[in-house]
Amino acid sequence: MNLPRVARTLAQLHPVQVLARPVALGGRALGRGPTAALAPRLRSGFAPPNAPFVAFAESERVRGRARLAAIPEGSLLHAYERAYGYELGADPTVPAPSAWDGPVASHPFPASVRARRLAVAARLGRSGLSAELARACRAVALGLELHLLANHLLENAIGLVCGGAVARGLEAEAWWRLGSRLLSWQLPEQFLDDGGHFELSASYHLALTAGLLEAIELSQAAGREVPELWRVTAQKALAWAAAVRAPDGTYPLFNDAALDSAPELDRVLALGAALGLHDAGGAPGSIAGASPGDERSLRHLSATGWVILRFGERAWLAFDAGMDGAAYQPGHVHADALTFELWIEGERAVVDHGVSSYIADRDREETRATRAHNTVELGGADSSEVWSAFRVGRRARAQVRRLDRAPSHLAVEAEHDGYRFLPGAPVHRRELELSERELVIHDEIVGGTTSACSRLRLDEAALQRRSIALEGVQLTPERSPGVWYPCFRQPRAAVVFSGRGEVRDGWRGGFRLRW
Repeated sequence: MNLPRVARTLAQLHPVQVLARPVALGGRALGRGPTAALAPRLRSGFAPPNAPFVAFAESERVRGRARLAAIPEGSLLHAYERAYGYELGADPTVPAPSAWDGPVASHPFPASVRARRLAVAARLGRSGLSAELARACRAVALGLELHLLANHLLENAIGLVCGGAVARGLEAEAWWRLGSRLLSWQLPEQFLDDGGHFELSASYHLALTAGLLEAIELSQAAGREVPELWRVTAQKALAWAAAVRAPDGTYPLFNDAALDSAPELDRVLALGAALGLHDAGGAPGSIAGASPGDERSLRHLSATGWVILRFGERAWLAFDAGMDGAAYQPGHVHADALTFELWIEGERAVVDHGVSSYIADRDREETRATRAHNTVELGGADSSEVWSAFRVGRRARAQVRRLDRAPSHLAVEAEHDGYRFLPGAPVHRRELELSERELVIHDEIVGGTTSACSRLRLDEAALQRRSIALEGVQLTPERSPGVWYPCFRQPRAAVVFSGRGEVRDGWRGGFRLRW
């Protein structure tokens, strides 16, 4: 066991996580789920739902089925997602065979997601759900994931609010009040000033934003007063989602993110618009303050640390120049400081590796490693000390140094200190300069004595279709085959370009892409 690494990991935990861990382990050891006896009755007489709400519920059924097919049977993740209840959909006449009787179904996280899906289905007219809703909400209330916090606890809160909204009686009121109190605590904690979720994954951001929107709709339908905090948070979260919307309607895959692990971005925006929380009249991803017809835009989501550069219809770039994730819950962090993705004429061309595994195996190690991302690796080490499946020790700290909007190009410069543990404490400084038909990447290592390797991963099909030319800047690129995962465990062919050098109190290198 690497005791210094363990110590660096434990030092970052929230006191609540430490105190709650023995309770969580004890509850898990008991292994028995709650009963469904004396379940609260469900409300009736809801006003007809709006079309986007119905469409969203049905799209989640379709997405959930496809997602489950990609996850290996027998894995814990497969068992979790089988228990989510996505098969309920929007049509109350369609049979919904379930796998909700296994022990995993009573774990708080899948029970939270299932409670929300059950609540939506009940609101859309499906009957016979009271017993299962009670079992799910009781599992959540008795097993709040305080030892994890972050998205798990927020999903617990949303599940309780949704269940309490569609049921009646004292117990249902207790669910709603407990969930509401948790949201009052966690929404300001987890959603940053720029609207992004603090785990810095667009997938988790969209999943939680969608859950909050459903909680708002269900509470309104039940005649409950919706706290202003919920609305304000949802508005900011929707604005962030619109800002990171890529030209193809997807989003950057920084950290643990996949296109099948969250609702479609445009569907979330449509649901928000139907609730009056998002302006559907503006162009998706439009930049506040930009004049109509403006071909160039540069936006720094300062709390998240992401920078979005757009050069007309030709190029759209997302740059990860912030912290690597939430301070005390870095389970979804990748060692990807100063990575980026690039869309050329609406197509993702420079790509993130994506997620190929959620268990502690070689694939998970590769998923999170610096070498799998579009950035510079020093000394064969990772910029953040990722280990096991969801652990992080030493953390990279990044910051934007300069933003420049010139007549011919857009530029951003940032740096990170993730390699401060190496001899000479080297700092990686990167400048990206984007114009209509070119991207120039300038990397500088300030200080240190080690080796450097800069990598770019391009989608193989996009590389061929867009006739992208690549050359080194003070380095000689080597080409090798690779893969990337736009959806979980669903690889696509990629081409990886690598440029190597030796750092002797500094180093410079980079790439130039033309299309």
